[in-house]
Amino acid sequence: MDKRTIEQLEAALNAVGRDLSPRVEELAQKSAEGTLTPEEHKEYADIVRLNDTLSLLRLQTEEFWAMRAAS
Repeated sequence: MDKRTIEQLEAALNAVGRDLSPRVEELAQKSAEGTLTPEEHKEYADIVRLNDTLSLLRLQTEEFWAMRAAS
C-alpha cells in the first residue's frame, strides 16, 4: 500500500463534499420536510453511503500507517 492512499482518499472526500454539498443540502431539507421522492431518497442514501465508505477507508488507511510506523 502506498502512503499516497491517504492523500487520495482525502481528495476524494473533499471532492464529494465540494461537488455534492449543494445537492445534499437540498435533499436534507426535503427529507426534513418529508417531501423526498423515492428516487431522491435513494440518491440521498447513496451519497451518505459513499461518504461513509470513503471515511471508513481513510480511517483504516491511517490506522494501517500508524501501526506500520510503530513497528
